[in-house]
Amino acid sequence: MSKIKSRRIGFRLDMTPMVDVAFLLLTFFMLTTKFRPPEQVAIDPPSSHSEQKVPESGVLTVSVSEENSYYIGVSSQPVRVAMFERLIGPVLRESGMSEGAVSDSLQSFKLTESFAVDHDALERYIVTARVSDQNIRPVIKADVDADFDAVDHVLKVFRESNILTFNLVTVLEKEGR
Repeated sequence: MSKIKSRRIGFRLDMTPMVDVAFLLLTFFMLTTKFRPPEQVAIDPPSSHSEQKVPESGVLTVSVSEENSYYIGVSSQPVRVAMFERLIGPVLRESGMSEGAVSDSLQSFKLTESFAVDHDALERYIVTARVSDQNIRPVIKADVDADFDAVDHVLKVFRESNILTFNLVTVLEKEGR
């Protein structure tokens, strides 16, 4: 004997909760995403064939701009704080700034991606960063139009600071140029 199949009763799936969750996730990611801050100076690095990537953390970047000015960027916040406390903080205190103003300067300095450095002070900043973190990876990012003397000065500072291995930032050369 055959069984009589009962007719299926249709059901309706309410999509409202799924849409709510999707928009909550979208809002969460929009509010918590930290965008990369703009660079202090635009640098157009030279091209090369190397495909090696520079690591994102533990990097000391010495940038040389087209005008041959120097910028230092440190990815590690504790190293940045050590640089401020050893080199910038004492100068601010000597100039008569209050402790509150120095503290505010430290908080804003923690958030800076890179900062300008004088030609003569470059070695002090590099040595301070190296003393604060022995495993920091030095990187030179020079503009394609920067003078060789400016880049050579960075190389001499690295040599005097006993930094013998470093990376050079370049742009991957396109095939067919």
